[in-house]
Amino acid sequence: MKQELILLVFLFCSLVSFEQQNVFSIENGIESTLARKINQTSLHTAIQPYNYNALLQEEMQIDSLVTHSKLDESKLAYWKREKKYFVSSIGGGRFGLNTVSGKANYQASIGALVQYAPSAKLGVQVSYRYIVTELPTYIDTSIFAKNVIPSVGRLELIPSQNNGVNDLQGSIAYTPNKFFSFLLGRGNHFWGDGYRSLFLSDNASAYPYFRIESTFWKVKYTNLYAYHSDISSGVAKDKYSASHHLSWNIIEGLNMGLFETVIWAGNDTLINRGFDVNYLNPAIFYRPVEYAQGSNDNSIMGLNFKGVLFKNHIFYAQLVLDEFLLAELRNKSGWWGNKYAIQIGYKNYKLFNNPNLSVLMERNIARPFTYSHIIPTLNYGHFNQSLAHPLGANFKETVFQLAYRKNKWVVKEQANFIAFGADTSAVNYGGDIFKSYADRVGEYGHKILQGNTHRIFYNKVTVSYTLVDAIKLNAFTAVELRNEQTKNTNITDLFIHIGIATQLWNSYRDF
Repeated sequence: MKQELILLVFLFCSLVSFEQQNVFSIENGIESTLARKINQTSLHTAIQPYNYNALLQEEMQIDSLVTHSKLDESKLAYWKREKKYFVSSIGGGRFGLNTVSGKANYQASIGALVQYAPSAKLGVQVSYRYIVTELPTYIDTSIFAKNVIPSVGRLELIPSQNNGVNDLQGSIAYTPNKFFSFLLGRGNHFWGDGYRSLFLSDNASAYPYFRIESTFWKVKYTNLYAYHSDISSGVAKDKYSASHHLSWNIIEGLNMGLFETVIWAGNDTLINRGFDVNYLNPAIFYRPVEYAQGSNDNSIMGLNFKGVLFKNHIFYAQLVLDEFLLAELRNKSGWWGNKYAIQIGYKNYKLFNNPNLSVLMERNIARPFTYSHIIPTLNYGHFNQSLAHPLGANFKETVFQLAYRKNKWVVKEQANFIAFGADTSAVNYGGDIFKSYADRVGEYGHKILQGNTHRIFYNKVTVSYTLVDAIKLNAFTAVELRNEQTKNTNITDLFIHIGIATQLWNSYRDF
């Protein structure tokens, strides 16, 4: 696979004329200045990372995203094409203490970021971090952290027995005109308008991909081809995904999208399939191709909506259908095969007409066995992490965020109310997407939160100060409360965190 990716990179470079083009990091937090500005445009906001040239076409004021440090001035010169490159060190550290147990946790990283734009249409960027971390107990014991640092990658033990990982990401972005853009690299994507995504999120570690975007009239069409690895069995197994998303701005302030993805194994019982060229067709529904191939690949479909009222009130929703029979739903029988997930949300970047105050409220639910498959390898995951919601399936969650930004200061409150059904040692209740749904008990009577029900209250208050906008270098302190209850347990943790770090990537620990 590595050789194939290197070959693709060289082929891609040879096909384009080196006529600046980059992408922004994924921004789904309510405190984000970039997200605030993008939601004031007519852009199709559901596909991230955002294309830099697309923002320029909307005449967005890029200058306002940086201030006046030396690195900021260098980044601004790069954006304005006065310089062809931008180079910076990245990393930092944070230290946390669980005041209840007395146990410390930390994360430290060191690395570099290089961006090079030889022309107005082409941009190359590469980042590398080496990360060592000691995780809080609730993450160590999570079924979603088997040998993996959440959102980063697979663990590598180092002599001091700390958990370490190398994180190498990069991309080549090419935009020949206002209709098409191409992105080849290793990283993450986020499809949706909320804090979570039930389509595709940046919860999992980075992976190789190739993205094509076509924009015309009021429509944006996105194709994403990606390579993933399944390590749930203890042995790495290759698998691939092909996804597309059709976004339509129906009228001003109203957007609808159609999502579809298919996951298949690189090897099956008969042949070494590798990347299946039948899924390269950029304008098809994948389910008919799956049937035509006689395959048992994992297909998932979805719809999303976004509505904007009075410029500031943003409503959004997602519906995921993994498998579904309307007749069984009407019967209210709890048929296991009705696998779906729903998101509804609201956000406002100018709450009470205050341009510094933002709010987000979001509800997410997923039925048991959603995102899983009869063949465990074909789950909707990568490196033991869900490609959608961190909780996998069989859960309900409410997220609340309130942020106040004044110049470089941000004060943010976040509260998560979570409930999920966990497996017992003998029964698969449908929450762990890395298990085969063939292990279920019975055809009917399945409901959300079945199994060993966990109820979690997570609350975090953060105060941060931006030192350098260009690399999102922030100094911060946070107080984090987490209470988890089951039928037989009640565990409360209270963490205090301090740190200075570049925050170019999201890391989800709010579960």
